[in-house]
Amino acid sequence: MDALLLIDTDDASYPSDDAMETLGDIVTRTRAVGGVLIFASTKADLADTPDEELSIFVPDEEDLVLRSESPDVFEGIDDLAAGLHDLSVDRIIIAGADATSATPGADANTGEPGAGAGSDATDPAAKAGGDADASASSASTPGAVYASAMAGLVCNFDVVVLSDSTTDPNGKLVTWGDAAAGAGAMVKKTADTWLRM
Repeated sequence: MDALLLIDTDDASYPSDDAMETLGDIVTRTRAVGGVLIFASTKADLADTPDEELSIFVPDEEDLVLRSESPDVFEGIDDLAAGLHDLSVDRIIIAGADATSATPGADANTGEPGAGAGSDATDPAAKAGGDADASASSASTPGAVYASAMAGLVCNFDVVVLSDSTTDPNGKLVTWGDAAAGAGAMVKKTADTWLRM
């Protein structure tokens, strides 16, 4: 069974109207078949936001609404992987705003600039065997969607990243799809993704 995991799809984080419209289609399909729909927020400033306001897709009582203190929602939410396995979920379809609060090239643990350039395990350039560019913009630094997709693989889920519904902080489609595919995720367009329920 599939679960649709949407990360940081609040108004401020998810500014792309095209991606929003595209993602809205699979949200509608997931709800129509009674699928597992998960809304996750990794933003501390939204911790007290009512569930129905946490996403532009307006979570309802049937949806799972989670708040994570970590960009990797599997790390930030206790027993998420175990709970999904208990629901017989074996594939996670993931999309959303891949924003990061980390400084590009910063050490993932300390946040100090330059301390971890090229050594962060969630850095697509490092995963793909390339050099991380410490001067790159935050738009090219992976965030919660990438971190959670990689964690989903580690937690023994098949992972599908929706390439036309995952955006950087500027509303542009992310560029790390090849790195995700190289790590074992499937990267597909939303319209080409069939739900298994």
